[in-house]
Amino acid sequence: MAFPSAPSTLWIVSLLTVLLAAAVHSNTSYDEDPLQPMTSDETVSVGGTVTLTCRVAESDNSSLQWSNTAQQTLYFGEKRALRDHRIQLHRSTSTELSITIADVQLSDEGEYTCSIFTMPVRTARATVTVLGVPGKPQISGFEKAVPEGGKVTLTCTSTGSKPPARLIWYLGDKELEGRPDVVEPIPDDPTYNVSSELTLEVTRSDDNALVTCAVDHPSLAPGDKRSQQPLRVLYSPNVEIHPESDLPREGEKFYLQCLGNGNPEPSIYIWEKKDGELPPQAKVDGAYLRFEMLNKSDNGVYLCHADNGIGNSQGEYTLLVQDPMDPNASDTTSPSTDPPTSPSFPPTSSLPSSAPPDIFSGSGSDSTYSFSSSPPDLTSSSSPDSSPSPTTFKPDMSATISSSSTTTLSNALFPDLPFSPDSSSPSSSSSPSPSSPSSASIAPSTATPSYSSPTSSLTPSVSVRLNGVYTFTGKTI
Repeated sequence: MAFPSAPSTLWIVSLLTVLLAAAVHSNTSYDEDPLQPMTSDETVSVGGTVTLTCRVAESDNSSLQWSNTAQQTLYFGEKRALRDHRIQLHRSTSTELSITIADVQLSDEGEYTCSIFTMPVRTARATVTVLGVPGKPQISGFEKAVPEGGKVTLTCTSTGSKPPARLIWYLGDKELEGRPDVVEPIPDDPTYNVSSELTLEVTRSDDNALVTCAVDHPSLAPGDKRSQQPLRVLYSPNVEIHPESDLPREGEKFYLQCLGNGNPEPSIYIWEKKDGELPPQAKVDGAYLRFEMLNKSDNGVYLCHADNGIGNSQGEYTLLVQDPMDPNASDTTSPSTDPPTSPSFPPTSSLPSSAPPDIFSGSGSDSTYSFSSSPPDLTSSSSPDSSPSPTTFKPDMSATISSSSTTTLSNALFPDLPFSPDSSSPSSSSSPSPSSPSSASIAPSTATPSYSSPTSSLTPSVSVRLNGVYTFTGKTI
């Protein structure tokens, strides 16, 4: 039976030791070793706080320890080993040791070790990754305004990122694609400078549009760091002429305003009338053309030329002067006449008390009559026996009737009113009768009209005046 030589045995033992060491230094948990420490890798931004935690499944009263990237002991159980105010004890038990590192710097990046002093000593490592926070992006290339149709190249730069940041361009809300980012490492520093270029061909609609450069980086929330600049585009004016009112009337003051929408605003305005000269009453006042008193001879097409140094343009407006407004047009009224239903007098007639004072006058070949009221309030009714009932005149009223015949008030108001040759009736026995056929007087009290003349007819011609005066004439037949 052969036995391995001593060198071979030593080689086998060394190999087993290396494999065991590799196993116990892993941060992977193994169910068969409850004393193996467990840790986790952490990522933190510069200036932030990171927590390092080391746990074991079971305890044999051995102490846990944290060491930094230089293998300096930070904490041994509850005891501080390194005087660094940024490092504090978070929790210490028989199965856990947790510490925090505040105000993390790029130099804090690396592997941290957790150890438990058993036989043999078991360890686990945790890698801390520190992110370099990129600076706010800066946009250049806006030094001068760009003429319409021209091109502008903009550059966006961000510094201090780790890993390198990505730059994104926007015009308004629309994402644009610039040239690939240029990444430059900073000497003696683990961070990077990143820049990007964007070339635009601008139009007048791009004037004052916002161009945005935003930074995309793991240390930032979306939109945390961005810069915006408005584009400045120079373009020729777009001319429009606005009137003072949409209904210019003859005899009124009036003006036209020339609006030149351009960048910069127009500084030169020229007014002219198409196919003719400006009217004598039209005065040029920069962007305004003023008319002291409109006349229909001012009708025509007016042109305005505007120039802002970038270009010029013109607008036109057709002026059509309207007739002057008639101040009395809304006061014109016309009388309304309704035929009576009674052979002797209208059954009902009522005039509102708010009506203006009326004057009625008439003349015939053999009679003259007039009535005045301020205002009248005439009410009459007829009974079934066709006898006229008493008529009441509230305001003052006078009447003079001369000639051989007597007529009613006026068939201008009652065109179909007949006349009765009989001057008396059973219902009017108590009414006063005229003592002479040539004249009669009616007092401003209750009175009943009577008729003693033969049947007659008056055909008037009526004209209406605006102040409430009605004039009519007629001829007795």
